[in-house]
Amino acid sequence: MSLFRRGGVWWYDFQVRGVRIRETSGLTLKSEAARAEAIRKAQLIHSNGNLRAEEPSPEFEQFALTEFAPWSENEHREHPSTHHRYMRSVKVLVRYFGQRTLDMITSAEVERFKIARSRERRKFATDGRHVTPAAVNRDLAALRILFNLAIRLNKARTNPVAGVKLLAEHNLHMRVVSPEEESAYLAAASQPLRDVATIILETGMRPGEVFHLRRENVNLEIGFLQIPRGKTLFARRTIPLTKRALTVFSRRVSEATTEWVFPSRNDPNRPIGWLRKAHMEALKQSAINPPFRLYDLRHTALTRMAMAGVDLPTLRELAGHANIQMTMRYVHPTPEHKRAAIQKLENFTRDASVLALRYVSA
Repeated sequence: MSLFRRGGVWWYDFQVRGVRIRETSGLTLKSEAARAEAIRKAQLIHSNGNLRAEEPSPEFEQFALTEFAPWSENEHREHPSTHHRYMRSVKVLVRYFGQRTLDMITSAEVERFKIARSRERRKFATDGRHVTPAAVNRDLAALRILFNLAIRLNKARTNPVAGVKLLAEHNLHMRVVSPEEESAYLAAASQPLRDVATIILETGMRPGEVFHLRRENVNLEIGFLQIPRGKTLFARRTIPLTKRALTVFSRRVSEATTEWVFPSRNDPNRPIGWLRKAHMEALKQSAINPPFRLYDLRHTALTRMAMAGVDLPTLRELAGHANIQMTMRYVHPTPEHKRAAIQKLENFTRDASVLALRYVSA
């Protein structure tokens, strides 16, 4: 018998009729694993079926780059941002799991990754903040999908992420930008960030949706734009344009030399990918504190629509959400509207008291 320990559990490695059998016992005590190995070996010796030699388990990095990456790119041809999201997680996962083979990665090992990843500093944060629970969960989701593929390709027997609990996510970081902050930010923003930010504020679109707009998606004559594809079926929608948005699109479309409204500076035949550096520089120059994300301009636009009296069903359609519950998460009353609500309560209470006193006096 040959027992060895990996990922906090004992494995056995032996041969039956010339076929190597290497499996996990799933047990943490060596004595129990030894008994499990003896039982397993006896079962195989007395079995009537033919034993099949299994291929060696591939290294994580090898499988991630040569098997998972091509599969993800092909699977998400209509949603390339999803593939890019997975590849960002793969970089993190490869850094941690490195040269481990797939059969060495257990649930205990995934739990240790979850802790280690949560303690890492955010790459672009200047205040020492740690990686968010949402970012850790996205990495775990990518790892789970990777192992599901490995199982289908007979490269792994079990998925170690299956029993791992995701971290609780807190969406309290959603930020609504004030009109004063908007003015300062746009004044400090360089192009094309200024135009992208303006479109998000005027339409409530996702940044990625703005990046991938084609000239054919914008109808300047009737003042509408069409989003033909998105992360869900409901993301496909039409949005009427404000005068401010029409001004930006008119200039952009007239200046465009390719199909893209916002072409990449390095390759005009491709859309821009991200504006992180320009966004961080605009925040720095405008001295906005606390800072906000580019995506928060979408929250701002949807919140302003709600505060302007747009009903939730219409707001859901404009936002491209699958349900109103999702839309509710993006609607945040501003402090001014909260004060106005309390003022209405105060006025109502005062008027009611006056009416009551008059009734008693009469």
